[in-house]
Amino acid sequence: MKKNVLIKGILLLVVVSILAIGFTGCAPMPYPTTGTVYLVVSGPYLYDLYADDDQYFNNVYQGTHAITNVPTGNHFFEAVHYLYWEWGYDSVYQYIHSGANYVYLYP
Repeated sequence: MKKNVLIKGILLLVVVSILAIGFTGCAPMPYPTTGTVYLVVSGPYLYDLYADDDQYFNNVYQGTHAITNVPTGNHFFEAVHYLYWEWGYDSVYQYIHSGANYVYLYP
């Protein structure tokens, strides 16, 4: 009798453990919905940097400038000479995915 109770107890413990692992392992992993954009600007002057018509940087030199938490999807990026756009301007329309994204601007 004791052997039968012991086997049933172990069997019940194994079944409960398998069910617990099965139910907790079925949750889907959330996909990241934002990315980081690195604006790589090449030019000899000071520039204002825009993303989707919002200014993120003011009077910056050439180099790499990061914008974090940019939603995935298509975005419009601009580099404008800080005094007058005809002295230096470039724009790019680019799809942003999760993770690191490099946008190259040559005003």
